[in-house]
Amino acid sequence: MQKKSKILGIAAFAVAFGAWGALFGAYKDSSQVIFPAGGFEIYTLTDAEAGGFSTSEMTASDTAVSARVNIRSGKAYAYAGFGFNLMSLGNRPSGHFDFSRFDSLAVVVETGRMRSVTLRILTEDPVYSTPGKYLTYRPLEKEIAVPGKPVEVAVSLMDFKNKEWWLVAQGLDKDDGLSYLYRAAMLEVFNGEGALRGIPDDIEVKSVRLWGENRDFQKGMFFALAAMLLLLGGFIYMAFRKPRDAKALEAQMKEVARLLKQTDKSVAEIAIAVGFKSASRLEREFCRLYGKKPLEYRKKDV
Repeated sequence: MQKKSKILGIAAFAVAFGAWGALFGAYKDSSQVIFPAGGFEIYTLTDAEAGGFSTSEMTASDTAVSARVNIRSGKAYAYAGFGFNLMSLGNRPSGHFDFSRFDSLAVVVETGRMRSVTLRILTEDPVYSTPGKYLTYRPLEKEIAVPGKPVEVAVSLMDFKNKEWWLVAQGLDKDDGLSYLYRAAMLEVFNGEGALRGIPDDIEVKSVRLWGENRDFQKGMFFALAAMLLLLGGFIYMAFRKPRDAKALEAQMKEVARLLKQTDKSVAEIAIAVGFKSASRLEREFCRLYGKKPLEYRKKDV
């Protein structure tokens, strides 16, 4: 291979690997904003469905969602706050939201007196849930501590756990470990530890986002990398292999011809004897010089 071709080949591979690195770095992770600018419908959340009397006065703007909550007793437990309808995008019905594409959830949240808030993901269980019946959706919850100022708090989606009251209501003796995160319907933010019953308190959220590894993309990129490495290996072999010395090769082929005529050794044995790594390689070189295969040459004029 000529020097110019080698340089062009090396440059092409350098560009290809550089482009691979840039693409992998840009798209190896996936992310999605729930709020702000996520386009999801926001609703007021209270424990009325569970027979409670807690209240929530919600206000929403382009930069924040806030609720003045007043916690009172309910049949199960008291809660109030707000939620994001993940099946309503741009005020239009949409399908289930797939949390399984992500690893973590982060929220910028601030409260009045409360020391924590609870995050709840409601998923549509294919066995126990009835579409449109709130209490039949599978609740996965995680309580997060709220710092003294609005900073982003991150939590792994693996930390969201099934609630015991829901499992009991479905007749399950213990946590079945299922989540159906790929069938999410709602994400809710409501009161946590430190909420005083009968005394109003405030919850404000300025950001909710998700992120995680873009696994399908990474698999495709690693497959592409493997293919590129194989091509690079082939290029290096072709570009930098040492060509056989023509005179030395001719001398080898003469010895092959002599052994074919004067001995009954097999082609494989002759290949080893004259220094070839394989019989197939010997046959190619022999055909190129003599115009026929070794065994055909042996039978000629015998």
